Amino acid sequence: MRKIVNGLFIITCTVSLVFAGDFVQTGVAPPYIDGADTLFGGVPGSASRGALVGTDLDQDGLREVWVTSYSNGGQVFCFEEAGTDTLAFVWASAEITADYSTPRDVHTGDLDSDGKGEIIFHVGRWTGESNPDAGLHVYEWDGINDNGYGTEAAFRVDFMNALNDSLAESRVEGFSVGDIDGDGQDEILLANNGTSDPVWGTQDGSTPYSNDRFIIMSVSGDIGGFGATIVEEYSMSPRDVDKDGVRENALGGGSPQDIIICDTDGDGNLEAACFSWNNLAVFFIEATGPDAYTIGDTTYRKLGISDDWTLGASAADNDGDGKDEVYVTGYYDGSLFVITDSDDDATSLDQTGGPGDWTGNSEIAIIHEFGGGGGFGTSTGAGPTNSGMGGVIHGGTAGVSDINVFELAAGGNPLDSSSWTHSSYALDDATSGWGFKAKVMAEVEGGVLLPYQAVNDTLENGELDPAGNRVFRLAEWDESVTVRDIT
Repeated sequence: MRKIVNGLFIITCTVSLVFAGDFVQTGVAPPYIDGADTLFGGVPGSASRGALVGTDLDQDGLREVWVTSYSNGGQVFCFEEAGTDTLAFVWASAEITADYSTPRDVHTGDLDSDGKGEIIFHVGRWTGESNPDAGLHVYEWDGINDNGYGTEAAFRVDFMNALNDSLAESRVEGFSVGDIDGDGQDEILLANNGTSDPVWGTQDGSTPYSNDRFIIMSVSGDIGGFGATIVEEYSMSPRDVDKDGVRENALGGGSPQDIIICDTDGDGNLEAACFSWNNLAVFFIEATGPDAYTIGDTTYRKLGISDDWTLGASAADNDGDGKDEVYVTGYYDGSLFVITDSDDDATSLDQTGGPGDWTGNSEIAIIHEFGGGGGFGTSTGAGPTNSGMGGVIHGGTAGVSDINVFELAAGGNPLDSSSWTHSSYALDDATSGWGFKAKVMAEVEGGVLLPYQAVNDTLENGELDPAGNRVFRLAEWDESVTVRDIT
């Protein structure tokens, strides 16, 4: 199955004159391909809560874009380069029956270290026999065929029985995949939004504790073969640190929303920055060796003035000091925060100041305030900048502020808002909806993936222009005056 997404439409998607230092669109993906052949279950507004760009999982030299959809129990769709400024729809995961509006994130990795990459996502909310498709779904490339990812998941994880402590509820906004502990094997880092208190017991008879927890897991065995199992390397609940079944909220409490890999103290031991839906509380878990982790002195900070959560955090060493900075926005508050390390201890956080006034804090600051309801997911790294320093990308409202770029001045301090230059760009021929989770294309200098959620359904509202329902767009930083036509 391979269908060109740009060439089968009635009208040509055209980008008009672009001035120096702006973005040009390099690819689009309308939700409707041709007549009755529909993508995303025919419901474009439920697509693109999660997206990933820049992989080459089947090793054919063509980069891929992965997009989630709530329809049909939760699916992931793959688009692949098919020529200059052209993408092809090449694969979709199976239609299933999971509950809730998921998946909301998607990643790739090599969990069993066999050289064959996997697509990884989480669907559903409530676990158990009545919701058999809920949990983690892992599809693996077959190692031979172009886009050969299979027609059903090669590995499934049901959190009712996969871990020692059964999870009655498992809904996931964000997660990460990577070798955080340096043992040569990728781990899954899951921010599990579950029940505040335990519901079921444990397999070994130990005390069950809050289902709101951050979980670091790996796979034992061969995915797609016999006997592959999930291994729980470490878990921590912000509600119940000592895991005695009684909530003390020693790490700020709240429901996990995102977990990302970083190295904020630059010591070579990677950390997991953990964010919870309780005034956007944050704490760090540090890997100290293979399958070994610590939370240090259990310090945490609540970033938000009121209860808040995030659509996604990111990390990069934008100032080149050998230490990552972590960037995150609060959705309700709309503030873009930066978190750094000043004492060479990633698990401690400066307790100076607090929400609304971080004056004097050596590790936390606000870069920008978007306003209420304006805090979308962030992406950072080799962004579209002129200074040679890193940038932070933040999505926005289609046709108004599709791309927000924050450029760090050469020699600038990430904690100093005056060191950042904010630029906002509206793309021509705008779609509808909001760019919740913009992604920097790390391998394409200045490239940005813009996934849009809540776009119009053009078959229902009579809108003829397919620009009204593009669920994602690819944009590229262009420092020259050019005209690009996309056909």
